[in-house]
Amino acid sequence: MAKNNKSKGSGAYIFAGILIAIIYIINTFLVESIYWGNQEVSQKTGQANSALNKINSELTAINMDSISIAAGIIPPEDIGITMGDTNKRYGNIIAAEHQFEAIEDLSPTVVKRYNYAKSLITAFKDKLDSLGTKNVKEGNEEMMSDILKQEIYPLQTTASEMLISTIDVVNVETAKMNAANTKRAFALMTVMMIVAILGEIAVWLFARRAKKIRAELEEREKNLAEVDAKLKATRQKASDLAVINVLTGMKNRYALDSDVSDRLETGRFNIAVFDMDNFRSINDTYGYDFGDEYLAAVAEKLKEEFGDVAEIYNITGNEFCFLFNSSVTESQAMGIAQNIQRVMSSPYEVLNLAVQLPCSGAVYHYLPGDCLNVNSLLVKLDTALRTVKMNGGNMINTVMNM
Repeated sequence: MAKNNKSKGSGAYIFAGILIAIIYIINTFLVESIYWGNQEVSQKTGQANSALNKINSELTAINMDSISIAAGIIPPEDIGITMGDTNKRYGNIIAAEHQFEAIEDLSPTVVKRYNYAKSLITAFKDKLDSLGTKNVKEGNEEMMSDILKQEIYPLQTTASEMLISTIDVVNVETAKMNAANTKRAFALMTVMMIVAILGEIAVWLFARRAKKIRAELEEREKNLAEVDAKLKATRQKASDLAVINVLTGMKNRYALDSDVSDRLETGRFNIAVFDMDNFRSINDTYGYDFGDEYLAAVAEKLKEEFGDVAEIYNITGNEFCFLFNSSVTESQAMGIAQNIQRVMSSPYEVLNLAVQLPCSGAVYHYLPGDCLNVNSLLVKLDTALRTVKMNGGNMINTVMNM
């Protein structure tokens, strides 16, 4: 009889062990499949948004250069250089279009909006090309200005809005796909939970007196809970990395979008952007590793000096954005901006070398409803910053409210 009970207990051990092993493997597979599935979707979304933002950025830059030529801001002797830059930007747009079109399984809605934007960009280029070859050399600024306002600028604006709309659709569809993946996973996990419960009942029926077996099952369940906690921590870490610049440890462009979007319609705040003038010379002279160390040193100093008065973002390369606290007034914001310029323009010792670059900035005293989205907010700031750099840099400009 004892031998029979021992055999039943042994069978319960084997059954419980096999059941838990199967559940563990399936749950691990499910978690991994969700993670990698969402990673693939996020990667595809990142590639699509990167390409669309690149197209929009280059298109905006071309339009700004065209307006500057028509307005006579760019000297005649520099027009050839500017037109050369425009051709390069068109090349960048084509490269970004190829990058976007190489992405597979995009929805018909995304493709339709993108194709419409692409056709507008083509029309924009054709119109601008015909305008440039016929009027730039002849100096017909008034005619150029009229055509830019009435024909070319509306094409650029509509194309830009369509590109932003395409980005929004991509993000919405990504969220839906991730939600669907998670929903399917929860359904499968629920089934596995039911299987686990039935297994526990079977174990209880086959070996009610096998306390040791139940203790082992509880221990294994504890281990599974620890594994689940580790996986959640890993997911959280991945989520944090999505909004943090790894080099400087500061929040990035996506974090700024999340923090500011809800404040644009009714909020009132002070915001500024700064970057080093001619930063490319650092990379060209000392290499990209040296440039990274320099940026990290500047970022650390900015956090130390201004972290208590502003939320600081490293939005692109050497460009930093400062979202001032609500208690900071307009006049105080300008004073702090001057201190920021001083700190960023100070010498820094990097790898036993002293490096010093001037910097330029733009400050925006934002009023409710000035901008529809964060992208247009940054366009205004970058436009003001570009104006500073065109005038020699090492200055701070102020964005004029609409």
